[in-house]
Amino acid sequence: MQLESIACRALIGLMSWLWLPPGLSAELSRQDVILIIAKAGVQQPQLAKKDLSGLDLSGIDFNKANFFSANLDGAKLNGARLNGVNLNLAQIRHASLRKANLSGASLYGVVLDNSDLSGADLSDSRVTGSLNNVNLTGAKLRRANLGANTEIQGQASDRVEMTNAVLNHADLRDVNFTHAVMTNVSLRNVDLSGGQFGWADLSGANLSGSNLSGADFRNANLDGASLDNVRGQDTSVGIRN
Repeated sequence: MQLESIACRALIGLMSWLWLPPGLSAELSRQDVILIIAKAGVQQPQLAKKDLSGLDLSGIDFNKANFFSANLDGAKLNGARLNGVNLNLAQIRHASLRKANLSGASLYGVVLDNSDLSGADLSDSRVTGSLNNVNLTGAKLRRANLGANTEIQGQASDRVEMTNAVLNHADLRDVNFTHAVMTNVSLRNVDLSGGQFGWADLSGANLSGSNLSGADFRNANLDGASLDNVRGQDTSVGIRN
């Protein structure tokens, strides 16, 4: 039974990597989206449950739009203004959001597997869901909350899973990663000062050259993690010197 479970997870992972963005399945065009935003005026643009997969929506100001449960697989949102938007339960696999502004956005239960958010701004955002293999190189996540929703301390109910994610050179000051699954994550030369990592799974993670000043790693799993040349370890909590 255990071997079957392992084989099943491996197959799902392989299928995710082989998955290709849809070609022309979007129900709206770029111009349609721009028109919806314009017609909304001071109201929130409604794009909930829309199929926007594969569209090039780069550079658009979405005016805090509602993307609840929308399909943005394979979409291009480079440089888009997505600050304050609702992306709860949205599907955004294999998408490109390079340098997009997602500050203050809500991303509960989002699926961002294999997407590129390098240089994106997720400061003060709220995120749970699947971010496996995501690229967050140079991204800003200051004060972002990626911690689990918990009723009882030590028990995760809704959390972030970001296995094999890359966050090198990112700004993670005061970020919350409580209960996050971050196995084999690359966190090289990252500012983790003041971060919360209680009960997080950081096994196999690479934190080389990062700033750990004031970070809280109590009850975190750091088995096999690389801590070469880290700074501020003496003021962090939960990591043995």
